[in-house]
Amino acid sequence: MNKLKVAFLVDESKVDYYIADLISYVEDSDLFFSPILILGAHSESGGKIGNKAKKLFSPNLFKMADKIVQIILYKLIRKIELKQVQRRFENYGKVINLDEIKQFERIEVEGDWSKSKISLRFTADDIEKIKSYELDCIIRCGTGILKGEVLSVPKYGVLSLHNGDNRKNRGGPNGFWEVLNNEPSSGFIIQKLNEELDGGEVLVRGNLMTKAFWLQNSAQLHEKSNYFFKKLLKHIANHKSLPLSEGPRLHDKELLRFKSCIPLLKYIAKVLLPRVGMKVTSFFMGAKIGRWGIAYSRHGGFSKSLWRYNEIENPVGRFLADPFVIKKNEKHYIFVEDYFYSEGKGKISAIQVDDKGYEFLGVVLEEPFHLSFPFTFEVDGEIYMIPETSQNKDIRLYKCLDFPMKWALDRVIMDNVSAGDTMVVKRQDKWFMLTNICSAGYGEKQSELHAFFANDFKTNDWQPIGQGNPVMIDSESARNGGFFYHNGTFYRINQIHGKDHYGKSFGVNEVTELNVNTYTEKRVSNINSDFLKGIDSTHHFNANDEFAVVDYCRFMRVNKCMKT
Repeated sequence: MNKLKVAFLVDESKVDYYIADLISYVEDSDLFFSPILILGAHSESGGKIGNKAKKLFSPNLFKMADKIVQIILYKLIRKIELKQVQRRFENYGKVINLDEIKQFERIEVEGDWSKSKISLRFTADDIEKIKSYELDCIIRCGTGILKGEVLSVPKYGVLSLHNGDNRKNRGGPNGFWEVLNNEPSSGFIIQKLNEELDGGEVLVRGNLMTKAFWLQNSAQLHEKSNYFFKKLLKHIANHKSLPLSEGPRLHDKELLRFKSCIPLLKYIAKVLLPRVGMKVTSFFMGAKIGRWGIAYSRHGGFSKSLWRYNEIENPVGRFLADPFVIKKNEKHYIFVEDYFYSEGKGKISAIQVDDKGYEFLGVVLEEPFHLSFPFTFEVDGEIYMIPETSQNKDIRLYKCLDFPMKWALDRVIMDNVSAGDTMVVKRQDKWFMLTNICSAGYGEKQSELHAFFANDFKTNDWQPIGQGNPVMIDSESARNGGFFYHNGTFYRINQIHGKDHYGKSFGVNEVTELNVNTYTEKRVSNINSDFLKGIDSTHHFNANDEFAVVDYCRFMRVNKCMKT
């Protein structure tokens, strides 16, 4: 097999951890030759906001003072946030000396920077040096907008990662502007570069739920996007071609950057200081947490408005969420996540409903680990359930032995996986699984939808559909939130997340194609969390031919949740 020859364009041998991680991946894989470093073109004026200012002093005292304030504010924010971020992403913020990994082969270049120190071209001698290595691709890991012939020298071009959604966030620093501007999602793209900043051919695009804080948001983008960069390189090595790009796209957003210290001051005022106020309030009054609840109704062909649904009272010290309704023996039953605050885990409970009201039947399934999202379905007269068991790192199939109260594990249908909100559906002669998995392995299940198929739902031999997984990377579309059928059409419910706001609303999608090769859907409508008094979130809907169920969330003090 012909190996891929990859070079990394870096500013210097000391690089960010995530750059070193990509280089190590290429070094350790049999798909590639040992990576080559392209060095020497670093601009003395380049670098990131936290770097020492090479030209701090200026005749313009205002600009000099502003630059000093920027550096101070950046270091203050980093001091406040970094330790918390590294509890989950331990390598974030680390600098790695590549010379301590290996003495990689180097191409020493000079570079020709524009007067503004923003654009970088390579000299004729530089180009000849690079051409002599017959590179398959160059990974841009340094500063500056690349211009000129270097972009066409490698066989597959120059590839670059931008941790930002180029449709609305061009520039940097990554993860900052989305938090400051309360964007619901934060994106990343991997592109084949042309001479327009973030205007290249987009090969991979993803969007994650925006986190509460800058460095937290930046860290998750680095973690997720690095995984998909490795996956892209593997694809190129195996297929000897680039994947299809998105095609041309017009860009109308300005280049975001720190023109002064004002954005950092706004960040402290809008993001950090309110959190301090919340902590003080929580100390004296108790923290506010989300308490989910459910409501049900006959839907009348989905003509009945959600505000007319009947609320089911939460048991004391618990909440109900993720309801599924099923008909058995001419009666209707809701299976639901029943979360016990005192135990810190969910169980599965059953509720019988009819036109006169409801009867809470009690807990029907409990495990030592957390259970939620009790997807329930019938096959050949038997009732099965696939609850979320991500805490146990598997996907489990349970069978009902004595409906609705007695259940037993039938089998594990996928092992060694942290999957959320799994559903299965039969289409023609195949079974299909739709589930939410974090490819990067750090447990984020809001942004990726994965699709698998099998000949039988009672199997552990589930294969990815032909288009590959994930079939989408978007926190405003990917996470499952239920389903229903209407006039023979399958509709998937997806959760829609806001900035640091899990399950803010949900979308309804008509599944237009689901087969062993392809999954596609189109958005039909969005449902906002305003159909009941005082609710702040809604993230689940399910229905059979007669009854429908929905969930919602109200924020309240933790003491009240425990006592009511």
